[in-house]
Amino acid sequence: MISRLFPENAPRGFERASKSILSSIRPALMTETTDPLQLPFQEAIDFLRQKVGVPTRSWRDVFDAAHSKMFMVAGAQTEALVADFQGAIERALKDGTTLEDFRKDFDATVKTHGWSYHGDRGWRTRVIFETNLRTAYAAGRFAQLNSPEIREAFPGWRYNHSGNKHPRRDHLAWDGKVWAADDPVWQSIYPPNGFGCGCFVTPVPAALVEAKGFDSTPDLDQLGTDQPRGVDPSFDYNPGAAWLSRTAPGPKAVTASQTQVAKFVRAVQRGKWPDGTWQPVATAGKADAEKLGVKAGTEVRLSSDTIRSHAKHDRITPDAYAVLPNWLRKNGRLAQGGNGRWAYVGEHDGANYHAGLKVVKKDGREEIYLTSLRRTTARKMKKLT
Repeated sequence: MISRLFPENAPRGFERASKSILSSIRPALMTETTDPLQLPFQEAIDFLRQKVGVPTRSWRDVFDAAHSKMFMVAGAQTEALVADFQGAIERALKDGTTLEDFRKDFDATVKTHGWSYHGDRGWRTRVIFETNLRTAYAAGRFAQLNSPEIREAFPGWRYNHSGNKHPRRDHLAWDGKVWAADDPVWQSIYPPNGFGCGCFVTPVPAALVEAKGFDSTPDLDQLGTDQPRGVDPSFDYNPGAAWLSRTAPGPKAVTASQTQVAKFVRAVQRGKWPDGTWQPVATAGKADAEKLGVKAGTEVRLSSDTIRSHAKHDRITPDAYAVLPNWLRKNGRLAQGGNGRWAYVGEHDGANYHAGLKVVKKDGREEIYLTSLRRTTARKMKKLT
């Protein structure tokens, strides 16, 4: 099974390192899910290398999708310390460093930097080692599975439980379920889905999909929280999708509000929040507020109604909702069309975006709502005054 997950021409030692974190996976996959990917696993290494090391005080300083752009070790507060840990993990990917080898690197790094950390050494080293390797593998595999030829031949993905002796009930319930590769469920439960989670995804060929179809999408809603059922805090994201998305949070400092917006959008898409609920995505500055006829500092709100109205035709991701409106406010311009409607417009990573705005008077005060967020063209932006 390991040879199917890690091809023979993978980087030297990758399989050996990976066995230490995937030993609980079942010894064989079903024949209809034979993995067709015979590529060097450079994608996993690329994923780790592109991360920007960031000092942190707590594991909460980097949350959800920001992990795909930022490398951190909870409590490691200097760039040099974080860089040494990142280098040790990269060696594990390239050269087959085992957990015991990593622990030696860990001890040397701690001694060099005089780092005083919390928690048991065995527990801390295992969490750092396993979580980073599993996430890198997941991101690299996602990139491979999304190549056009693979998506065409294998339109479905199967969720596979690790076979752990003490399974999470939800992960076990998803075992063997097949969902479309573009099913939104993969934005939340593409593994790993928590510390110690060894679940993995395998592609399902078109013939099997045509014969058996897809399983129904699971209900991930949990009363009183935006956290999906079965997913640990800070694991509510798809590592590969966030890595490949230019609009995902990171690598600069990620605000708690950005994380909350993405969670809110996903929760609305799952049918959780009723009409009328909203999350702030930006704040109008003094000059913008004057033009819009509102007070400086007025929030720009994204409502559940807007998210639902765009569900069938809008390709904007939850991460884009979290990042783009405020980015356009700061780096784009406030413009008005011939119909009198306002919008923030601008270019972000080579693409032009239009964030439609509407000022609403409510209870004697003015409120701003984001009515749309979409791609546009430079020609259309020039027409706005």
